[in-house]
Amino acid sequence: MRLAGRIGALASVALAAVTIAAAPAEAVVYQSSIIASGLDNPRGLAFGLDGALYIAEGGTFNNGPVGPSGEGPAAYGTTGAISRVDNGVQTRIISDLPSFTNINTGSASGPQDIAFYNGVGYFVVGLGANPAVRTNELGSAPGAANLGSLYSFTGATVTKIADLAGYEASENPTGDQIDSNPYHLTAGANGLLVTDAGGNSLLNVTAGGAVSTAGTFADVGYDAVPTGVSVGPDGAFYVGQLTGFPFPVGGADIFRIDPLTGIQSIYATGFTNITDIAWGADGSLYVLQIADNGLQNGPFGSIQKLNADGTHSLVYGGLFASTGLEIGRDGSFYVTQNSSAPGVGQVLRIFAVPEPATWAMMLIGFGAVGMMARRRQPVLANA
Repeated sequence: MRLAGRIGALASVALAAVTIAAAPAEAVVYQSSIIASGLDNPRGLAFGLDGALYIAEGGTFNNGPVGPSGEGPAAYGTTGAISRVDNGVQTRIISDLPSFTNINTGSASGPQDIAFYNGVGYFVVGLGANPAVRTNELGSAPGAANLGSLYSFTGATVTKIADLAGYEASENPTGDQIDSNPYHLTAGANGLLVTDAGGNSLLNVTAGGAVSTAGTFADVGYDAVPTGVSVGPDGAFYVGQLTGFPFPVGGADIFRIDPLTGIQSIYATGFTNITDIAWGADGSLYVLQIADNGLQNGPFGSIQKLNADGTHSLVYGGLFASTGLEIGRDGSFYVTQNSSAPGVGQVLRIFAVPEPATWAMMLIGFGAVGMMARRRQPVLANA
């Protein structure tokens, strides 16, 4: 009885100490480490079923025919790629993919994002122009017809699934100017969901390649430019927008689309130049902004957390030209950086660490446990 009581008392002290140490649960800061580098225009990224991280690389300077794009004259080539990071080892596993690169800056619309659906990997290739450019100005390069398309990949085997830019040309879901730039994608319940940042639409693509419109986004004084897409815990589709010129601060919304009714609503407001979104295991939506002060003031952005009351909280800032966001099983954020240039792209792992004050409380707490254990040891030994 006395032994049990003293053990219980000691356990209570230990529990109290640990509770004190753990009390400031929100007192965390974030650090980052580079887990991939030397990438060519890294854009979206995703974890595969094997636990490895896959990265879409838009490509580098091309030597093919030149045509107009949304970012100025661009050259076609096959410098796009897919890279893989596994246990700290970075490997380019697929090369020679379609790429459409600005001839002055090197910013590329090649592979833009990656997703896994039913155990198969998929990636989307961008364009950023009227689909007609593929057969007109770029017609001397037959491979240019593969820009603006969705592909599957298994190992190094690549298969074209759907011509998304062709769908924009034939269907023009918004009834507006024809322009296509497939940007981000994610796995949905019935296929892949792809944002067309040029066509201002959200597309659904089945594994067999059937394309349909899941939603459209109207201009509101400036171009809508849908970018990030994610399926929420409720099964609805959530889409973030970059917005077009003049890239207004606080002008980017997040839309919610009911997959059953197709009803669209504004879910959150007040963001700036969103490039990607992702749901965390905590049920919160995290938002990647490429330019916190608007793109006219430089591409320095951040990860923001959408709070339950609609406000935003800064998770991590100072990101340069970031376009892809993924949240790992470990709760860390994985972000592409230097995404608008070849050869200098990176992937950052951003992870939470306790603040110094929290560590101090933990040390004090565990110190108290040790002192109690030493003080009570003789009593326990003679009980």
